[in-house]
Order: sequence, then structure tokens, then C-alpha cells
Amino acid sequence: MESKSTVAAAANAGGPLAGLGEYLKSNQQRSIFDKIVQEEESWCLFYFGGRQLVGKIKKNDKYEVDFINENNDLERIHKVKVNFLCPLSAKDEVLKQIKQDKALAQKPEGPHFSPRFRHHIKNKSLYPLMNRKEVLFFTMIGGEVLRGIITGFSRYEIDLNMKKGTPVVLMRHSIADIRDKKGRSYLKKVVEKTKKYW
Repeated sequence: MESKSTVAAAANAGGPLAGLGEYLKSNQQRSIFDKIVQEEESWCLFYFGGRQLVGKIKKNDKYEVDFINENNDLERIHKVKVNFLCPLSAKDEVLKQIKQDKALAQKPEGPHFSPRFRHHIKNKSLYPLMNRKEVLFFTMIGGEVLRGIITGFSRYEIDLNMKKGTPVVLMRHSIADIRDKKGRSYLKKVVEKTKKYW
């Protein structure tokens, strides 16, 4: 998470970070679960361990949600165990486009309840990538690889458009790596070694 001073500096910055501060003010705290709980449409939650849960969110708490599945059964879901999610209408296309990192799929990480074990990505890396509509490859801790363009992000999530405009929401706690077409990683630990954010 960026400090308040970093956000304030970004608000006044020129170049690739111009407008970042205002963007974070409007988007930093938003959550896809707040949006879903108000909708009638069903969603597919790609749960850690390969489960795919189809249904609706009925209640959104800080760390957990009440999920009504296809059989109308209530499940209490911990958000940290959700890797990514999409509207049910997009599920088949998302599944077609997902690739696999075989090594990571055989020995998946997490889920990471403690932030110190997560693979962090700085907002000031994401913001220029979003504005440039850069094609990126996101590897999840379960080994799934999703390719697309960032359309938005918050403290907790990254909105991605895959091919054919297929929407998917990645949970930031479940991202293992993010790379561009040239193979460059934008993880915080990599970026801070080079001191380059774009």
C-alpha cells in the first residue's frame, strides 16, 4: 500500500504518474464485492485449490462474504481464498483463455493470509500500465496465467479485460507475478531494485 505522502506527491507529479492521486482517492477503497451484493447477476468465483463457485453474494463483510451457490445453499467464503472472479456470462470465455504455469500449478502457493507473504505490486506501477493499455500476463498463486489489459484497480483488486473484452477481476492478494510482453516483472521487489516504475 502506498503511503499518504506518496499519494500526495503523485497527485502533483507530471508524466506517467499525473492524476494518480485523484485516481486513488476515487478508487482505492472500492470493492467488487460491494458491487456484486447489489446485483441479480450470478458470478463465478475461482477459489483457491481449483474450485469454481457459481452463485450470488448476499452479504459483504470485511474479510468474508455470504455466498448463495447454485443449489441455493449458503456458504461463508473467506476473500483471501478467492483468486479471481468474473460474471457467470463470461465464465466459459475466461476458462478458454486461461493458461497454466505448470511448475506453480503443481506446487501452488498460499493462500496468503499475512500480507508479508504476498507478492506486492505498487500503484505507481499499475497506473502507467493501465493508461498505456499495456498487454500484461498475470500469474496467480494457483498457477493460472491470465492475459489482458488493466481497466482499473483498487487496494484489493485489479480489473482486467482479456481478449474479446472478457472481464475478470483479480484479487491482488492472489497474484504471484505480473509481466509485460518482454518478460519484465512489475512486482514491487523487482521494481525497487531497478528504481523504474514505467
